[in-house]
Amino acid sequence: MHRLASLALCLAAASANAAVTISYEGFQDTEMILQAYAGGTGSMGSAINNSGVLFSPDFQVGNDSDITANVGYWGDTANEPDGMGTMYVLSPANWGVIDVPAGFTTQWSTSYAAKAQCRIDVWSGPGGTGSLLGWTVINPNAQTSGGDPNGSFNTWKVATIPFAGTAMSVTYNGPSFDVRFDHMDFGLVPAPGAASLALLGGLAALRRKR
Repeated sequence: MHRLASLALCLAAASANAAVTISYEGFQDTEMILQAYAGGTGSMGSAINNSGVLFSPDFQVGNDSDITANVGYWGDTANEPDGMGTMYVLSPANWGVIDVPAGFTTQWSTSYAAKAQCRIDVWSGPGGTGSLLGWTVINPNAQTSGGDPNGSFNTWKVATIPFAGTAMSVTYNGPSFDVRFDHMDFGLVPAPGAASLALLGGLAALRRKR
């Protein structure tokens, strides 16, 4: 029983400290992400997983048109870090919010290809509220890597925001369409089921004492 309790507690600790990566794969072109990473679906019905990350309607996904053959502004990308999907902000909105209700710690990072400047802020509360924990300005980077064979968003860099405390949201402030994102990481996020695993560990320990 002692071994069971120890195993349960170890599993709970590991589950409660999982990094979450969003790669924007599995969506249809121009689909809004919405709750697709929070156990729900995107605007066209795509359900990805339950990572506990929600996107405001400002964010859409486009797939590399060299792969899908669906030509459009949304697929004007190349050399993507993960697969063929990337994220951008809709027109005319210049403000987008990504919420992580369970909170996350340590840092936030993303790969990007930018033709214009934007600002990313990390907040302690949901919806871009609370204290500002960290921020960065993403500047345009020269798109010189070439397409595959097409795609004018083709050169990728990484932006990282380290911070202290627990964050619950990330906000985007910048132009529509001119910045593409891929491989977005949210430090350490409590995974769904962490609380139940911890409870299992506690019950096992209580039984052992009896």
